[in-house]
Amino acid sequence: MTARDQAPQPAARPTRLMAMAALVVAELLLVILTYQVMASIECRQTEIEAACRALRSMTARGLAVMTVMALYFWLRPAAYRALADRTLAQPGHRVWMLLHLAGLALIFLPLPLFGAAEISRAFTPTLVLLTAGGLLTALGAVFWVTPLAACRDWMRNDSYLLPLALFVGFLVPDLADLMRPLWEWSTLSSLTFFLVFLVLTLLGFDVGVHPPTYEIGVDGFWVQIASQCSGVEGIALISIFMGFYATLMRPDLRQKRFWLILFPLAVLASWLFNILRIAILIVIGARVSPEHALNGFHSYAGWLMFTALALLIVLVAHRAQWLHRTPLAQHPTAAIRHDALAAKIVPFIVMMLSGVFVSAFWPDPEAGYPVRAALMALPLIFFFPALHTLWRKPSLEAVAVGLIIGVLWIVTAPSEDPPTTNTPSLFWIATRMIGTILLVPVIEELFFRGYLLRRLHQNTMLWTFVAVGVSSLLFGLMHDRVFTGTLAGVAFGLLYLRRSETSDAVVAHIVANATIALAALLTAKWALI
Repeated sequence: MTARDQAPQPAARPTRLMAMAALVVAELLLVILTYQVMASIECRQTEIEAACRALRSMTARGLAVMTVMALYFWLRPAAYRALADRTLAQPGHRVWMLLHLAGLALIFLPLPLFGAAEISRAFTPTLVLLTAGGLLTALGAVFWVTPLAACRDWMRNDSYLLPLALFVGFLVPDLADLMRPLWEWSTLSSLTFFLVFLVLTLLGFDVGVHPPTYEIGVDGFWVQIASQCSGVEGIALISIFMGFYATLMRPDLRQKRFWLILFPLAVLASWLFNILRIAILIVIGARVSPEHALNGFHSYAGWLMFTALALLIVLVAHRAQWLHRTPLAQHPTAAIRHDALAAKIVPFIVMMLSGVFVSAFWPDPEAGYPVRAALMALPLIFFFPALHTLWRKPSLEAVAVGLIIGVLWIVTAPSEDPPTTNTPSLFWIATRMIGTILLVPVIEELFFRGYLLRRLHQNTMLWTFVAVGVSSLLFGLMHDRVFTGTLAGVAFGLLYLRRSETSDAVVAHIVANATIALAALLTAKWALI
């Protein structure tokens, strides 16, 4: 039986492995939003610049590790099933989940301790907290899934391929740097320079150029297309992921066709993609914000975009029959749409990704909220069959709790925030209302109460306290007013535990947000939402 014949079938019940993987992805995206958007650390202002830059690279490393792990289990379904069976037979102790969440709390602790504006000046204690938090979070995640002995036995039976793959994923940025000289051709830089000029000219911009130094600009905003900006990083990333795919699929893959046909096309796609990225960066710098173009879009949007492109190319390769010796396996999506676990976690991941995407393209992320609303709506529509089965008639108490939380949020709002003088467009207001009142409450309650609180809750007073407290604190950290957000999370959590119904928490959250949104609409204080 070949690897492609062993396509993973829908599990009879969700596994700890699947749940933790989804949780870690959501947490990683939340960390990216926190430290690269809400409280961006400027390495030049820190006392240990080298350590700061190493820390900033952890975003790319984390994305690469999660991507490699996803590819590994997708392409090796037998290994996934073997580990999933072990996690069901020998689950880790729930104390490890507490350790994981404690580490996560340490990661976010610098924000309330030092403030978003002062983190760069307090970098040494921030580095200590982030490092300790990262280690605890990783250890807790691994050993909550299954104990060390069971994990070691599984890795031995799988020839230790997963830890090796994860190590390679962690080194992806370094491997990309090592591969960069292979692609640093002066002809490539020249052609990239010319095509960026051509794209901007076709878009109607008055473009200035200085060919000897490969400098190009619009409206006084200039960038230099050096060798490392000519697409070599993206090409290296594509090469690494395609090499990883070719290694895992070696018995079934037609290697000559893969490397002689698909690989050149993938390199070409990556290079053209990079030309478009540079053109967008120049437009953002010229017409929106130079600082955002250089420190926001340029710093991490490239890795997100090239990782997405690499995954798309791998998906195309896996679905192309002419690249494989065995027939394609069928992968029905109907079962996924009915998966309650995926319905609780995937929309939250998409919400976090939408925040990263909007922050990359808009210096003021609020201006891109209509795009966020559209992206958040898509997974809810996709998982509607599963969400429909989770819905129950809510209680009247849910409406009352929602009204109380909404009023509390309004009366505790900072009084120094003046009403907004620039009234947003009706389209922005409409999408903001839809997102605030409908989309965000459903997504957040499915994740924080329907998944996280439910996972932590046990039939003891201690674990009930822990489950409500941890889920509420993490919920509060997602809001600009952490204390009030945490209190709201406690109220929603207790409401959920009263009947073990997610719909009660969802309705209370909807009513609270509708109350706040109405106040924002009447007073033009859009900071409320």
